[in-house]
Amino acid sequence: MFEFSEEMLTPEYWLRKLDNADKAIMTQREIENFNGKIINKVATVYNLETYENNLKKDELIKLIKSYEIPKKPMYDKYGNLIKKDFYEDIIKNTNLEEVEDVNSAMYGLAIKNTSLRSFPTKEAIFDKQGDIEIDRFQETGCQALEPVIILHKSKDKKWLFIQMYNYRGWVKAEDIAIAKNKKELFDYVNSYKFLIVTGNYIKTQYNPFDKSISKLEFTMGTKIYLEEEKKIRKVGNQSVEGNYLVKLPIRNKEGNLEFRHALISKKEDVNVGYLPYTRENILKQAFKLLGDRYGWGDSLGGRDCSSYIMYVFKTFGIRLPRNANEQEASGDKSYKFTEGMSIEERIKVFGSVKPGALVYMPGHAMIYIGKEKGIPYIIHDFHGYGEKKGDKYEFVPVNEVMVTSSLLTTISGVPFIEKFTSVLEIE
Repeated sequence: MFEFSEEMLTPEYWLRKLDNADKAIMTQREIENFNGKIINKVATVYNLETYENNLKKDELIKLIKSYEIPKKPMYDKYGNLIKKDFYEDIIKNTNLEEVEDVNSAMYGLAIKNTSLRSFPTKEAIFDKQGDIEIDRFQETGCQALEPVIILHKSKDKKWLFIQMYNYRGWVKAEDIAIAKNKKELFDYVNSYKFLIVTGNYIKTQYNPFDKSISKLEFTMGTKIYLEEEKKIRKVGNQSVEGNYLVKLPIRNKEGNLEFRHALISKKEDVNVGYLPYTRENILKQAFKLLGDRYGWGDSLGGRDCSSYIMYVFKTFGIRLPRNANEQEASGDKSYKFTEGMSIEERIKVFGSVKPGALVYMPGHAMIYIGKEKGIPYIIHDFHGYGEKKGDKYEFVPVNEVMVTSSLLTTISGVPFIEKFTSVLEIE
């Protein structure tokens, strides 16, 4: 049904079809300008350095209340119906009564990969009994070393309501180190010398003397700050030679930000500075996550369709919005599909589209990789497709990053390409 050969599961197969694949699409300055345009264009993306750090009572309450309790029956991971008192408890924990007339924000850093939740609770809820894959309280992942603005605390003090550059929600307080002030945070974040994680996952070296920075995991697109102090020769009684010396945030006993040195092996899949933004690198980065588990809102140790794309493009310094519809609205150069276009007309659009372009349909995002026998192919992190059984289509789960034809059938029996709304070329 997927209609591919093993060779087609490699970036090299698609790169052989391309001319000038290693040509830069945008310079770093142009990428910075593009990021600025996203902030101006998409309401959910912010420059945290200029974010309003004093929120009035009604403004903050409105942000917290933007997440609503489900109105339909929901279930826990055991299949039990969620009761009214569960919702009452988590609403109470949002601590709205302690919101002041004017609320001063604090600044912090994520010290590990963590999650943003709709409400201050780790309990998951699901809309189908027995379905434990889509937790409706899971909003998105927050990568380690991501700067955040802390807007509010839960009643039990175990959760923080925070703003990332492209999302807001509740995060475990133990995963955030609080900076003294804005300057301390952004002096670190804006360091000009850094590593970018270009592999799926990497880890720091084992350190038997400091567990806080030992075997710490980072995921694709994470920006890790290099230490320039030349006098440091050992970390955790291990030589610096053969490693990158990095400066990592930790949360001390008071919950405040401190920094420790750690080592990342030079054999790890990282790059000093952002990767050059080329079509070759887009495809190579996208294929590094082939077969990776689908995870709604970055749950289950995986990513979903739009975060998959977001993390690939972070390796170039491009900071896209979180959700597919916001990403679709973030760029200028786009090919639009109109209702009523035939499949042939839709395929013809891809005669003008370069591989590495982003493809969107309602609720889903994909990366175009090229044509095979005249048919556009995509790589995407997706939940599943439809397979005809008799006169009906049944859902077939996939739940991974995979290469497929754009003619793959959806659960409604319509090929994916018939649902495409636009193609976005970021250039």
